Amino acid sequence: KFTLGMTVFMCLLGLPMITRGGIYVFQLMDFYAASGLSLLWCVFFQTIAICWVFGAKKFYLCIEEMIGYRVSMYWYVCWVFLAPAFMVFIFVFYFVRYSPITMGAYHYPAWGEVLGFAISLSSMLWVPGYAIYYLLSTKGSWSEVLRQGVTPVIKPRKEAVMAEEKARLT
Repeated sequence: KFTLGMTVFMCLLGLPMITRGGIYVFQLMDFYAASGLSLLWCVFFQTIAICWVFGAKKFYLCIEEMIGYRVSMYWYVCWVFLAPAFMVFIFVFYFVRYSPITMGAYHYPAWGEVLGFAISLSSMLWVPGYAIYYLLSTKGSWSEVLRQGVTPVIKPRKEAVMAEEKARLT
């Protein structure tokens, strides 16, 4: 039932794309949703979460454990400093060099751009929105809540611990 419902829902969302003005709707979706700005936003926060919250050294050791050898320190520097810096630069540069969406000689109206930014924000606001919700809804002082929020709660499976112990003994 869920799959059928989602299929019908997605089909209905796609119908405007096959109308006479569908290319304009498609261009609006492509420019604001799929062009990379909202994806860059999410990847930026994911990079921060992995390298600065989980810890780049832990991540480095996890990579070593997965592939069996240490990767170059170049990757460590990229994860911690270069990637976030480039992402911030690209994000700021996008707004500095922003030009309104056009399609050939057609210039989209202001409401079209507002709709486009709303499409982008619909996926971008979840990251800071949840962080704010978590900070406001969790009991404790700000430092306790922040510490609790960035502490991983994932516990290794018993089989994984046993396999690691067995590998260490051999």
